[in-house]
Amino acid sequence: MKFLRCSAFILFLLAPAWAAPLLNTVKVAISNSTAQPRIAAQIVVSLASLRAVVPDLNAGSLIVTVSDGKGPAAQADELPSQVDDLDGDGKADELAFEIDLKPSQTRVVTVTYGEPDRIFRLRSEYLKHTNALFANKIEGLGWESEKNAWRLYFDPRNAIDLYGKRRDSLFLETLATPEYNYHADSPYGRDIYKVGDALGIGAVGAWVDGKLVKVSDVSARKWRVISSGPVRSIIEITYEGWKVGGRSVTLRSRIEQWAGDRGFYHSIKAEGTDGITFATGLPRKPQVPSFRSDPSQSSAWLATYGEQVVKPGPTATEELPGTNLGLAVVLLGQTATAEQDNLNYLLTFVPLSGSATWYVAAAWDEEGINNGMLIGSQRTGQTRISAGSHSAITTKDVFLSWLAQRGEELKSPAAVKVLSEAERP
Repeated sequence: MKFLRCSAFILFLLAPAWAAPLLNTVKVAISNSTAQPRIAAQIVVSLASLRAVVPDLNAGSLIVTVSDGKGPAAQADELPSQVDDLDGDGKADELAFEIDLKPSQTRVVTVTYGEPDRIFRLRSEYLKHTNALFANKIEGLGWESEKNAWRLYFDPRNAIDLYGKRRDSLFLETLATPEYNYHADSPYGRDIYKVGDALGIGAVGAWVDGKLVKVSDVSARKWRVISSGPVRSIIEITYEGWKVGGRSVTLRSRIEQWAGDRGFYHSIKAEGTDGITFATGLPRKPQVPSFRSDPSQSSAWLATYGEQVVKPGPTATEELPGTNLGLAVVLLGQTATAEQDNLNYLLTFVPLSGSATWYVAAAWDEEGINNGMLIGSQRTGQTRISAGSHSAITTKDVFLSWLAQRGEELKSPAAVKVLSEAERP
């Protein structure tokens, strides 16, 4: 993982020269309780927890740094960060950044804030490593890290599809360009999957009387991009008047994509769903084996691995021989029942308090194979080494091993604790 370098003593030396109030800081401890390292651990700090200590904190002008040394001349790493307004009220709700952690390590990060003129003299420019958009060309919403790009058909299909990447990059804007053929082979990648009439890769539905009900019959469907930044992108979709199980349900679906991640988080919150069983899953492909967790596990998962990459071309339906794709869905924090129909492998569950979250991932065996290729006017510094290995996963065993490791990370995320009891200059 790349960090931006700065020196803590620079802040000390420059303060009197500017004849301005001192910058203030809050200390936050980030802890890895496991025996495994965490590369680019995904950290969210509630800004309410920071404002409980420093009510005057200006979330619009802050810097996040970490130093493992001591003394005024200790070298500090600036961590690219972003603040997000989740509810659209104009006030920041969360601070997000990524940090590397050794086994059983606690690192103390410093959140420095103050006058924007002073902060932005010191703060680096953060390159964008996620993206989210809505475009008619891709038939709905899209989101991406530099590893994979995804789209949700914003119509009664409501399915999630996949664009594979041969080069670590952001190219949703290209996919959404008029007349661009995203089905054709490219050094960057292409649309590699055929969803058809299936639920999609980690999309949401319901399981009613032994049948899958997609989020198709709704009174209204709305979308908004909450954030699209260097650390993460967040999309929210609201379905009003979903007709399911003899009821009219309001469902909110939130997609969260982190930098460098092969996967994304899909969270739902539903109203008026007592007694309704929900479902997520993966498309069922002929000749592609599936794998499932032990039913007793608290975080149920399912996966597929095999030749399920569609041939190039907008009308192609056959799988391309000789290349493999792994797909996975991990339901976080609750058990599920395994079901299936002719088109889908499913995890069915009753949301706890009407809410649930799952993690969705894809690993193409051509992932990143063109990372060393110079394409066009390549600019240095655009690709960030981030979560997970940049080596493509090329076998079923390696994929299942990676999924097991990722599952452990999801079950034991890094802990966040505000240490400061008051602001410090």
